[in-house]
Amino acid sequence: MKKHNAPFTIVADESYEHFERNSVAKSFGRFLIGALRSPLTFMQATLRGYFPLTLSIGKLSIIPVDVLIDEQGKVVRAHYCKDTVDHIPIDELIAFSKGQ
Repeated sequence: MKKHNAPFTIVADESYEHFERNSVAKSFGRFLIGALRSPLTFMQATLRGYFPLTLSIGKLSIIPVDVLIDEQGKVVRAHYCKDTVDHIPIDELIAFSKGQ
């Protein structure tokens, strides 16, 4: 893992308000699959100090959603991840941020 100087804003739903309001899937099994699919990433994040603020299985088991929102506030793409390591590719995020 390394730091990226992303040319776009990243927003986290720390209160889980939007996750709950939009019925985002929860699956502890998928959380574990993500950790097993990418154990090196999981280990690197842990060694760099990432540690969930809660050890609540209910919150750890929330499967991520990547949402691209344009400058007018319109949702252009919502990617409901299969597990914790399935995300929109960084190249696609950068292209979106450049209006491509």
